[in-house]
Amino acid sequence: MIAQRCKPVATALLLLTILVLSCFEETGAAGIIIRNVNLIDGTGRDIQYGVDIGVRNGRIAEIGKPLQWNSEAQIIEGKSRFVVPGLIDTHVHLDTAVLAQLSETERIEVIRHNPRAFLYNGVTTVLNVSSEEEWIWELREAQRAGEVIAPRVYAMGSMFSPEGGWGYAAGLPDANAARDKAIRYVSKNTDGLKIVLEDGLGRSGKFTEMPDEMLNSIVAVGRQHDVPLYVHAINIEEYERAIAAEPRAIVHGLEDPIPAHSDLLERLKQHNIYVVPTLSLFKSFVTYDGSLASNILRNSVPGFMLEYVKDQQYMERERTLLNDYTKIDSYEWVEEKLPLFMKNTTLMHQAGIKLAAGTDAGGTVGYNFQGYNTPWELKLLVECGLTPMEALVAGTRNGAEVIGVENILGTIDPGKFADMLILGSNPLDDIGNIRDIDLVIQDGRIYERDYFAYKEEHL
Repeated sequence: MIAQRCKPVATALLLLTILVLSCFEETGAAGIIIRNVNLIDGTGRDIQYGVDIGVRNGRIAEIGKPLQWNSEAQIIEGKSRFVVPGLIDTHVHLDTAVLAQLSETERIEVIRHNPRAFLYNGVTTVLNVSSEEEWIWELREAQRAGEVIAPRVYAMGSMFSPEGGWGYAAGLPDANAARDKAIRYVSKNTDGLKIVLEDGLGRSGKFTEMPDEMLNSIVAVGRQHDVPLYVHAINIEEYERAIAAEPRAIVHGLEDPIPAHSDLLERLKQHNIYVVPTLSLFKSFVTYDGSLASNILRNSVPGFMLEYVKDQQYMERERTLLNDYTKIDSYEWVEEKLPLFMKNTTLMHQAGIKLAAGTDAGGTVGYNFQGYNTPWELKLLVECGLTPMEALVAGTRNGAEVIGVENILGTIDPGKFADMLILGSNPLDDIGNIRDIDLVIQDGRIYERDYFAYKEEHL
């Protein structure tokens, strides 16, 4: 195993303290060779047994059997181990903290740890679909400059929603304001525009639905500047409006039965619209993956948070706060709709619609743990009928395609960034083995998994 030689130091990133490394384990010209490993490359191709993977200067340089490199290359013995691409979560909010009742100090501590929680769970790239704009773009640039420990961050500022609309972003008064915001985001090199079409859970009508004029103004800016659109939609009517906008992806699953003879699925496929079902989000209203006592969860989440979620009265108060915001019994709604979210995901898969993994991580619905829930999303996709290989592709290659970076990420191919996980067991035997992480490799830098585990001294 590779020992970390880099000493972490703290620096301020706006109001938060984000961890940086004073040095990195660089691959350099000598490079790294992972020897005799079993490769699952993220393309859906059959597993390749006993191959070597060569990495130079942060990129995958060569795959073969055996590789003949100079003697200075760092060797990782891969016998009986499995390599997969780093996971990609295409629906996160890095500045959210799961629980609404946290003190400000606790909330900041959770947010500071969130990037590490993703890396600990093998997520090396995230699409942050809505956060406070200056904060998230500064984090994005700091990560790209190698100044912070974080997944590779793609970000799009805050969501687009009308005044009185769904979500915590400031509502927009009219189409002109929406257009101006979209143009300003283009000037910031936004990685997308997120549009919210929801008027409340269960068609409650408790929130203002985005008018067509506002929607059209945002779509026009996106198309003019070739910026991808991502739409928050959960019912049939919202899906219909989303399809008309031709977004890159719809970033929630579908809560309604699909009517007989409907061509909705056919049109999703025809327009090559990805769906990010966020099944773990809906599940996490009422339950969690595994045990609250699991070592992996304890290393993913600050200890005080786990103590709170074990407290029944505390969690009842969480429910009350969410219901106050949604203006309906959210938990009754999700209990009713969960089977439909699962069934529709199955139908989408059967119809050939491309699915990608996303968790809506951090949303204050119950147990929506950052990072920890991404492998759970893959498991839920398998429960919807995907094979473990297909679920892995959803969490790697398809995620890169949703972001639009499939030329540099998502699969293990020469020329792409060396973002990989070395696993102790085969995820194709059981997708749960995606949690059996030995090493995390990002940009060709090698980390023992426990380097990212929650420890108070990191914060």
